Amino acid sequence: MARWNPGRTVRATAWAAAAILGLAALDCGGAATNYYTSAVTRQEECCDRLADAAARESCRAQIRRVDSEAAANTDVNQQTFRCVDRYFECDPATGRATRDSAQAQLDCLNDLGSN
Repeated sequence: MARWNPGRTVRATAWAAAAILGLAALDCGGAATNYYTSAVTRQEECCDRLADAAARESCRAQIRRVDSEAAANTDVNQQTFRCVDRYFECDPATGRATRDSAQAQLDCLNDLGSN
């Protein structure tokens, strides 16, 4: 009969937990979303729909950005940009968020502050 090995039990438990978490991530659409990157990309794509090159450049310059990848990945920035990513709807005439979209983003941000 095999003897109980606590090290093997811990490794097996850790492996099983990692496998379950991996399956859960796949079930929810794969890897975690970087909301900062996604939100900025959506806004850039909206700006890029503008016909005038100077307007596109101006629009892109007005997109809010963070100074570093480390800053982008903080919990507070991910929560903030999740609001932008979730509610951003492009107004192709302006290259910016629609009025309703901007209001929904603001409401989401205000809800973050009240939690």
